[in-house]
Amino acid sequence: MLKTLLTVGASSIFLALQICSGHAMELTDVAGRKVTLDAPAKTIVLGDGRVLTVMAMLDKDNPVERVDALLSNLKQTDPVLMEYMKARYPKMAEIPMVLGAETGVAAEAVIAKAPDVAILSMSGHGPGIDNKEFIDQLEAAGIAVVFIDFRQNPKENTTASVEVMGKVLGREEEAAEFIAFYNERKQRIVERLKAFDGKRPSVFLQAHIGRFKCCVAMAQGMLGPFVDLAGGRNISAEAVPGPVGRHTLEFLLTANPDIWIGTASGTPADFEEGKPFAVLGMNVEKDLALRSAQRSLESEGLEVLDAVKNGNAYTIWHGFYNSPFNIYVLEAFAKWFHPDLFADVDPEATFAEIHRRFLPLENGGLYSVKVRQ
Repeated sequence: MLKTLLTVGASSIFLALQICSGHAMELTDVAGRKVTLDAPAKTIVLGDGRVLTVMAMLDKDNPVERVDALLSNLKQTDPVLMEYMKARYPKMAEIPMVLGAETGVAAEAVIAKAPDVAILSMSGHGPGIDNKEFIDQLEAAGIAVVFIDFRQNPKENTTASVEVMGKVLGREEEAAEFIAFYNERKQRIVERLKAFDGKRPSVFLQAHIGRFKCCVAMAQGMLGPFVDLAGGRNISAEAVPGPVGRHTLEFLLTANPDIWIGTASGTPADFEEGKPFAVLGMNVEKDLALRSAQRSLESEGLEVLDAVKNGNAYTIWHGFYNSPFNIYVLEAFAKWFHPDLFADVDPEATFAEIHRRFLPLENGGLYSVKVRQ
């Protein structure tokens, strides 16, 4: 009888171990780090609050349910998104923003929350891959740290990051569906350009138009690589080796690119206050987008560019530079650079489909505009 009980007990323990090991998983994040999780995360902290849009895609019913803290200032990086999420999901108002990852205080605050996983961006707002002490403190406390990247190298890391988050959250099917959608649209542009032997227009992609002294450009990072991928020549990337190019106004005027694009990082409130920031995004109408773009161009002295005079100047929402929905950018760039080749490409329809199929957030607003109609 005792032998039977021992056998049953041992079998139960073995079965329990099998069940636990069945849930355990190992993944490789975009930093190439091996991370082991016992099960999909029930609680997380986000390094960059804007990753809430990815949470919305994967956790459609309640994107903030698992989120215990944000490690960057969402009120600064995307105040419109913050207010929208607070109005729609009551828990959002209770989620703290823990800032200053370089200090021990921030690590202590996160450890006190005891989340299963910290999802951090490689670089940008919030702690990044260089914040080694912060990472070590979290891991020593038993908190898994996973890196994603929609900013530093989005051309390569966008789908990889969605896949990683899908695994962390136990939402592999949702992630795979979006990745297939993304890759199909990306490949359409890549394949069509393979057979194209015409001129590739020179392009200057200026970041935060009106916000900084001319000129900060997206070179080999952020949205910069999408210029070449869409069939253009990024003149900032040709001039500097890093992700961001810092150029003089003289550089831009001398280069006189075929196409000029400015990223819009302002809000309607900024415009009302008289700030010369281009405005696009949620709840923005075309009239405001055009008036703010014109104000930005005038503040920078860029109306003399041939691209502006010839109707080849555009603004696009700055938030795409750190978002999996940058497929909109690739399609918009391709259509602007080669309108005949991509006459059938409709970035607005693509963005509407993203919201219909993947993103349970409102689609009201404008995300790009041609400066001169």
